[in-house]
Amino acid sequence: MKLAASFNEQYKYIYFLSVLYMTFMTCSSVLTNKLINTPIGIISAASLVSPFWFALGDLITEIYGLKIIMRLFWSVIICQFIFSLICLILINLKSPISWHGQEAYDLVLGHLLRYTAFQFVGISVGWSLNAKLLSRWKILLRGKYFWLRSVGSSGLGMIIFSCISVFPSIIGMFPINTVISIVIWSCVLKIFFMAILALPSTVIVALLKNREILDNEQEKFKYNALNVVA
Repeated sequence: MKLAASFNEQYKYIYFLSVLYMTFMTCSSVLTNKLINTPIGIISAASLVSPFWFALGDLITEIYGLKIIMRLFWSVIICQFIFSLICLILINLKSPISWHGQEAYDLVLGHLLRYTAFQFVGISVGWSLNAKLLSRWKILLRGKYFWLRSVGSSGLGMIIFSCISVFPSIIGMFPINTVISIVIWSCVLKIFFMAILALPSTVIVALLKNREILDNEQEKFKYNALNVVA
């Protein structure tokens, strides 16, 4: 009880930020199939959500440390698989003949487990690298230049994520030229929005650092696979 009370007193906003992180990640999965025409080309609606998801991950990493964000990351991944599996089972149950909404559910949720599987691979490589780079650069730069560290690490992470996760998850569902266009312009837009979000993220980080009771978790943490999942 004392440990729980201490955690609640030390970290006042981590619960809201964690749920918001899960919200952005779920939206990204559900909206993958929604295509949008833009002046620069065809993109997936998920591309407009992913930058917020990455930016929030950077914010949590900067404030609470790599250990907490990696625990949150794996918790969200597990919940995503549970959500996808529940959707897959329930939408395939027999429906009344008079009901005609099955195709809509199949389009939006029918491939969700597939998206989650590829997303897991892409995130494991891209986002994990992003979080570790952000934390290590924080130590090297003595906590300064968060906006620059965030744009650099997230830009690299989102490119890797898009190539590993987005491309294989939609290939075969659309013409190959459409798939390539989606991946390329998704990467461009994600980096563009990430750069825009860097400034407000920096302000929020400064505000939360003044309100939360922080320690030197990042400096004490050793970067290896065992500590990431510990």
